[in-house]
Amino acid sequence: MKKSHQYLSAFVAFAFGCLLAWLSSREPTVREVLPVPGRLEGSAVDALELELGKAAPGGLLPLVEGVGKDADEGARSSGAILLEQAYRSSGDELVRAAVLVSLERLGGPYSCAALASIFRLGNEDASQAATRLSRIDDQDCAPQLKAIIEKEERGGELARSALRALGKTRSRAAAEFCGELCAAGYEPAVRREAAEALGRIAEKSSVTTLLELLGDQDERLRRAAITALGLIRSEESARGLRSHGEKSGLGPVEARLVEEALGRLEGREPARLK
Repeated sequence: MKKSHQYLSAFVAFAFGCLLAWLSSREPTVREVLPVPGRLEGSAVDALELELGKAAPGGLLPLVEGVGKDADEGARSSGAILLEQAYRSSGDELVRAAVLVSLERLGGPYSCAALASIFRLGNEDASQAATRLSRIDDQDCAPQLKAIIEKEERGGELARSALRALGKTRSRAAAEFCGELCAAGYEPAVRREAAEALGRIAEKSSVTTLLELLGDQDERLRRAAITALGLIRSEESARGLRSHGEKSGLGPVEARLVEEALGRLEGREPARLK
């Protein structure tokens, strides 16, 4: 009886050991067949290009968003071109909105051209495309932005947005061009954007043009010129602002702007606008 009990215990121990060995041998197999979460082959640009090459592209949203987060230099060129293609091939509002966001994030001349092209489609996204364009602040974009303004015959919403972006590039080479757009004959909104751009570029050669604008009949243009002068550190700017501030009949808003502009020049206010 005692022996039988020993045999039974040995058998149970042996069986339990076999079970553990079997389970251990199965675990790696289970892990091997599980997919790696979130794993993508190639770059986001490659994935988007592959999808757009299909007869009926689908699942574009995550791919479009992925391209917008790609910091690679190639994404700023080929990626921007593919994003415009995705916009044109999709009727999904979410995809189209994501394209505009991604183009702004990428920046660069190709994104500027793509946003301008989307604006010219004249659909419900035109204003949003112009707004996204106005937020790009890449210095490399200056020539492309000037080309957009010229193509728009130096007027209209897209030209104004491109001017706003041109100022943010702070490209000194663009100062003369913006100065030309301050001249009488251009639409008031374009002249104001050009004046503000001169302030952001902060080229001392622009002071003369801005001082001339202080005598313009358009009060909003005068305000833009005052603010711009406060961003260009020079004695000529300070003298011109003080002289303008002493004029009789100056409105309270203009007077306050003159004080703020002088404060920037004298270090009492932030030197740059946000």
